[in-house]
Amino acid sequence: MRNTFYWRPLMQHLPRRKPKCTVLPMTEADPPNTSDDHHHREDENGDRADARSRRGLRDWLGINASTLSLLGTILLVTAATELWAPLVPQYLKNLQTKAGGGTGEGGGIITILLVGAYGFYRDALEAINYYLGGAIGGYLNTRRALLLFNFLPIVGLVILATWDSTVAVFVAIPFIFAWNTIAGPATVTIVGDALPPDRRTMAFSLQHIFRRVARIGAYALAAPFVWTLGKEGGVRANAAIAIVFVIGAALLQWKFMKTASRDKKMVLRKPRHLFRRFDPNLKRLLAADIAARWAEGMIEPFVILFCIPIIEAEHGQATVIYQSVLLSIMAATSMACYLIIGPLASREGLAKKPYIGLTFFFFAIFPISLIVLGEAFGTIGLAFAFAIGGMREIGEPARKAMIADLVPPDVKTQAIGLYWSARSVAVMLAAPVAAGLWIAGNNFREGFGPTLAFSIATLLGVIGASVFFVRFGKIDNEATTFDSK
Repeated sequence: MRNTFYWRPLMQHLPRRKPKCTVLPMTEADPPNTSDDHHHREDENGDRADARSRRGLRDWLGINASTLSLLGTILLVTAATELWAPLVPQYLKNLQTKAGGGTGEGGGIITILLVGAYGFYRDALEAINYYLGGAIGGYLNTRRALLLFNFLPIVGLVILATWDSTVAVFVAIPFIFAWNTIAGPATVTIVGDALPPDRRTMAFSLQHIFRRVARIGAYALAAPFVWTLGKEGGVRANAAIAIVFVIGAALLQWKFMKTASRDKKMVLRKPRHLFRRFDPNLKRLLAADIAARWAEGMIEPFVILFCIPIIEAEHGQATVIYQSVLLSIMAATSMACYLIIGPLASREGLAKKPYIGLTFFFFAIFPISLIVLGEAFGTIGLAFAFAIGGMREIGEPARKAMIADLVPPDVKTQAIGLYWSARSVAVMLAAPVAAGLWIAGNNFREGFGPTLAFSIATLLGVIGASVFFVRFGKIDNEATTFDSK
């Protein structure tokens, strides 16, 4: 057998023979078409420049097949949730009133306790689902986990659409909200694995923009059903429509999702050991995040109960105005923040800190702005307050990118799941505490309950924002910290 190994280095230095070709003589009838060749070259150069420009835009936005399919999934699942979820506290109040309770301004004691229980229930389920989502995503791989998680919301939506009862809400909620929470760690991991650090913030900004587009579209789609079928029938009809959206999201993932990462080892069965591996700055971020989420958790289930009486005093169809106008203002403001701040925050390390701190600041002032502006200026004041609420998202993509930067890389999905699970465990008492403050305030003076609960929420948020600005990014002897950039 002939061995060519020794001949190859020598052959590389030998002159290559040019291929023979026949040169046809040029006649006067066939002059050189230099202008056409020139234009052809210009067209080719222009096409290449356009292709490079498109690639550059895709790279800057953090778009590839996996992140694009993830954006489509987020769009559909968010729309499926927002069709009905913002109306659940009012829906519970209506069902309770129909059953013979929950009367009085702002809802009776039973209604307030029921809404507080609903908030606690959601946060407790989030804690469990984030933990399970991190474990399942890390074990199966992110693609399989996301496909599996799509089936859970369908079960809950069928229950909500067909069963007219307060019990149905509490039975359906574990299934319906499962995707946003149990799939959360996997979605962050996909972005973290598919993109470099300086592109992650922009990718998360796009995710949040798609969520807000989905919300605005869902509010516009849901409002006619609430208008024509009423507050109860409209919610159930919207739940039925949401089933179609979730099925579409599952098909999109199955067809186009390419990234399928899996953690190198399973450590989530030892959460304290994993938590000790957290970067000190990640722990500080978690502490500030918990305070901000207390400010959110104390008011989120009760906002609609506070707003509806104010709107009803000036307009009819208060529920429709709340969902289609006020929530759309909040979503549109968030989108504007992403478009303006996203490029500025798309940097590594501590360059993200000011934007994350602003997020915590707006979390803090949103509750008190509802009280001050709503009571002073009615529906118009609420509109301005909801614009402030939309600005809570000003640094949310940067916060997620920061988490993706700081978690241990070999157990990324599990660490993200533990972070969010720990936050939800710490926050799950916020809604019951707010319910107690609401009732105590009303006992002290009629109508003082919302003011007391929302003011305490603002105080806790201010504490969290202050701690973040003072402590985050401090250099100590533990683990790793950022390089200033």
